[in-house]
Amino acid sequence: MATPVGWSQGGSGSVCLAFDQLRDVIESQEELIHQLRNVWTPLPHPSLRPSLSQALLQMVLQDENFVSKEEFQAVEKKLVEEKAAHAKTKVLLAKEEEKLQFALGEVEVLSKQLEKEKLAFEKALSTVKSRALQESSKKDQLITKCNGATSLRADPTQGWASSWPSEGLVGLR
Repeated sequence: MATPVGWSQGGSGSVCLAFDQLRDVIESQEELIHQLRNVWTPLPHPSLRPSLSQALLQMVLQDENFVSKEEFQAVEKKLVEEKAAHAKTKVLLAKEEEKLQFALGEVEVLSKQLEKEKLAFEKALSTVKSRALQESSKKDQLITKCNGATSLRADPTQGWASSWPSEGLVGLR
């Protein structure tokens, strides 16, 4: 854009700065008008044409509602990668679930086997305790008999020594 008449390129700093800012605003407005002309299609009647503010609003809304192709492709690629990772994870989950079910089945079988062995052990223990009790009872009976026989030997006037015929003992010698 050309410098206005009466303004020099090397003038004061504030004037040049203001001029540069004004030039930037005008350039951006011209670019916006150019973009609007490319988007706007003429309508048959001038009263039906959208105003500049409506066209600008339409552009802003389009920018908010649309995504660039690169952005879309990046998101699409990420989605494909996530789907592949999800499928891989799903397969791993199925394998681990199968292992878990197998292990749970083994635990159930081993639990039943352990219960059977526990019952067999308790039965055997009960049998051994019963035999031990019987043997203890026999031992106590034998001890009682032995104690009774010993007390009779200590006192020959009582018990079996005096009740035996003496001639029978002589014959045994």
